[in-house]
Amino acid sequence: MTVTLEGERLAEVARRLRDADTGGWRQPALRALVSSLGWEWREAAGDAGEAWLRPTGRHESEFVHDGEEFVGLHVPVELVAGGATAKAESFRRAAETLTEAFGRASIMGAYGDLGPFYESTPVWGSPFLRWRGKPDTLELRAGERGPELLLQPTDPAENWFWRQGHGEAHAIGGFFGSRRVSANGGLGFPGYWQTDDWDVYTSALSDFLGSLPAETSALGIGLDLGIHALVPGTYGPVVFHIVCGDQLEIVYSTEELDGAGSGTDPASLGWIPEATAPARLSHWIDWTHHSGVFGPDHTDGPRLARLLVDTLRGLGVSSPKDLSLSDHAQTVDDYQVDFYGLTLRENP
Repeated sequence: MTVTLEGERLAEVARRLRDADTGGWRQPALRALVSSLGWEWREAAGDAGEAWLRPTGRHESEFVHDGEEFVGLHVPVELVAGGATAKAESFRRAAETLTEAFGRASIMGAYGDLGPFYESTPVWGSPFLRWRGKPDTLELRAGERGPELLLQPTDPAENWFWRQGHGEAHAIGGFFGSRRVSANGGLGFPGYWQTDDWDVYTSALSDFLGSLPAETSALGIGLDLGIHALVPGTYGPVVFHIVCGDQLEIVYSTEELDGAGSGTDPASLGWIPEATAPARLSHWIDWTHHSGVFGPDHTDGPRLARLLVDTLRGLGVSSPKDLSLSDHAQTVDDYQVDFYGLTLRENP
């Protein structure tokens, strides 16, 4: 493990970035900034552990309106040799340092498969914390080998996010949470995409669940998601309850199905009967079966997604559009959260 920034040094560098004059993200001001920090000028990712600038290229230029020549200064925080658990722990340590220095982030979430400007995100997870400002924003985000600081012009990244609300499948993944604070004034939220295709939904759910424990662990949050399903012959009860913090567990309730889906054997689909092995996390619904518990390094997103979808189809649910989230699922601490990767909103 090679430590790049930690403790007071991390807070100092983050503060200098946040207070920097980036001069409209053009070369003269950025060269002066890079020199003042004692770094070499690099316009692409260099060797591991080196800071680098992201130039405005073909993908970025579509979202730039004020002539920015660059759209980000990336600074690795820590290079982590371990897997998702170790990287999430490193991110969480850095998050605690920055929260102490700047207060709680105005925005938090996970990008899913695509980050700003259609960049591929790390396979271990894509958590981010954002201290939004104008004209620039400081972000702690996931890098391939651990957390990194990112100073970026605010408008281009937000333009990209806003324009993903075109409704096509997989346009946005992950989740996006914002606080009701002055820093978020004028912040826009793109519309959801939805699908009536179970295969498309299974793919999206697989991506969402696969990295979820690493992301929630990194962010230091807990998700508490009840999923309503319009099972024929019922009023649309909560069928699944997903809990995820440092670990992920899903429980399945047959208590309010009124005999619907009685021909489906949950154990044959892969659910663990509560009578055989009790669920390990705390849930607020009465459950009969559970998925088992999964941590950041061993979450099988495809298996869990198939487990939920096969169960829903066995119950006769006609479409993913017949699913919704339980009340208050979109409130996480004092963040209002949109779950784009789930493609679901709270029960209307």
